[in-house]
Amino acid sequence: MSEHSHAPHESEAEAKARVLKERMQMGFNMIPFNQVIGLQITDISLERVSAQFAMKPQLIGNMTHQILHGGVIATALDTIGGAMAMSAVYAALKGISREERMMRILKLATLDMRVDYLKPGRGQMFTVSSTVLRVGKKVCVTRMELENEDKELIAVGTATYMY
Repeated sequence: MSEHSHAPHESEAEAKARVLKERMQMGFNMIPFNQVIGLQITDISLERVSAQFAMKPQLIGNMTHQILHGGVIATALDTIGGAMAMSAVYAALKGISREERMMRILKLATLDMRVDYLKPGRGQMFTVSSTVLRVGKKVCVTRMELENEDKELIAVGTATYMY
């Protein structure tokens, strides 16, 4: 199906949203750093973005306990928070041209981030997710969570992104 055609039950707005979602997911998954840690988006919407990555030896921070490096945790939280901010900002800027929207989104940068490490990063598969707390005229605030395959909450974060 081309990006200009859509299913009979799908409105033009829904088709545009689907194409945007597919492009964001593909772009995110192609980012070299995301590929290094294995971070791949599993779901993206205006309300929530989530991704997964598997434990591998290169991500271990404590060899004795075989736990995830804190920097990997912070990176995963920041990355998924940024993806959530991009989605939310794109929707919030609907009154301006597509080109202006894209220029604003491409300027998105982390201003501040807080990470609370709640448990050691043990597990084989990790899920990181984000929701938006607020979209302002120049900043977006997100909340992020990282959990393992047993749904144990390992870390949470809050980040502010400017755009």
